[in-house]
Amino acid sequence: MNDAANTYRNWILEQGIAGCTLKSLDDEHIQIDSEVATGCANFYDIDGTTIIELRLEHKMSGESAFFLHFELEDMDRAKKLFKEMCQVHERMLSNETNHVLLCCSCGITTTIFANKLNENAQSLGLNYDFRAMPLEVAKTTGSEFVAVLLAPQVGHMRKDVVEALPDTLVVELPASIFGAYDAPAALNLVVNAVTGARRAAVSDLRMARDFDHSKCVLAVSFVHREDEPTLSYCVLDRGKRTLSGMLVRQTFDERVLDDVVAALRVAGYQPDQFDAVGIGVPGIVDNGEVLTLHDGSAFNFQLAEYASERWGVPAFVDNNATAAAAGCYVSQTDWDDVAFHAQTVGVPACAEGLVIGGLPRAGRRGFAGSLKYLAGDFSLSMDLKDAAWHYNGMLELIACYLAATICVAAPQAIFVWCDLVPDMDDLREELGKRIPADMLPELVPVSDYDGLVLMGEMSLCLQRLSSEE
Repeated sequence: MNDAANTYRNWILEQGIAGCTLKSLDDEHIQIDSEVATGCANFYDIDGTTIIELRLEHKMSGESAFFLHFELEDMDRAKKLFKEMCQVHERMLSNETNHVLLCCSCGITTTIFANKLNENAQSLGLNYDFRAMPLEVAKTTGSEFVAVLLAPQVGHMRKDVVEALPDTLVVELPASIFGAYDAPAALNLVVNAVTGARRAAVSDLRMARDFDHSKCVLAVSFVHREDEPTLSYCVLDRGKRTLSGMLVRQTFDERVLDDVVAALRVAGYQPDQFDAVGIGVPGIVDNGEVLTLHDGSAFNFQLAEYASERWGVPAFVDNNATAAAAGCYVSQTDWDDVAFHAQTVGVPACAEGLVIGGLPRAGRRGFAGSLKYLAGDFSLSMDLKDAAWHYNGMLELIACYLAATICVAAPQAIFVWCDLVPDMDDLREELGKRIPADMLPELVPVSDYDGLVLMGEMSLCLQRLSSEE
């Protein structure tokens, strides 16, 4: 390996991945292992060019979670790509297991059944864990579980269990299932019961993200950065992320889709395999038509129609900030009214998206969030263009934008992406000069803009397909 590759390899080993063990097999191969994933960082010398391979796979299913090849030309970019893989692993770790309690009078007869249920769940790649416990013990510890299953012999005690565990789902197993130790039928019953309970508590958008595992959708994100415009894509195949990648494009036009198709075909996907395609783009989007680009220049192109005709599947197009807001919304359950604000270093204009009451708000002709038209009236301590390059100036600029959003939409939380302003405490202090402190929403820093756009587009695709059906 050359010096740059050796430096990058050593940096990876020093950096590590939270929750992972990294083992150097030799100078060109690093093995990655954790409780949820396996992977590697490999180095190849091809005709004098160093090619890096970063890979993560789900340990249980073997499905790809992150897969990327790139030339080692820019060390900062290479480190950034590795950190993005780390973020993917972090999301894998945070995908919590559903713990279910199986109860009978003494816990002996249910232990064998619980083991069979665990074997079935593991073989199907389901995130469920079953434990057996006597009923009386369950009444005091059952609140830690997503559901309590009652064997038929204690089914008559269901009312007592519900009173003891008012916030826990309690399900009685039919004798026909328990008596035959029919683990697949019991597992199906549990998953449907848990899913149904959650459906009642979430919006259509979150419901689609969490429960529609019958579709295969492709999400595409084009995020404009001053130094490196990036085109990211991700496949959600029956509830599992099977493929993701990133391309670098200096401009945005309809040909970006051809680049994605070429990359997908290499991975074995054809465009007509998808149930829908969701595309997040910079600029104003009205009903699938891109009216303007990120710089305000007219575009007026029916991108959704073009993509649908070219690929033969339904295509949806959103402003990428709107898609990111949807991603912010579905990534948490604390807030139903959220905003997303993106501010690129050196660019006075911003991108902003809204989800209110669980619904994305693009407004008339997709104009919602076009706050850059207000910037000329902002009272700043320096010139508008200079402000976008300086920390204090950027604080003032973002605070002015957010003050307008708070006054009009009053979201419960605002997610902020800006490389120059990672500290929300300073931003909150600056915003407090314009808005009463007790009216300020939660301010949440964001590092993965592309990831939020892709998550939002996948959820929006699923929700729209569900609505059409």
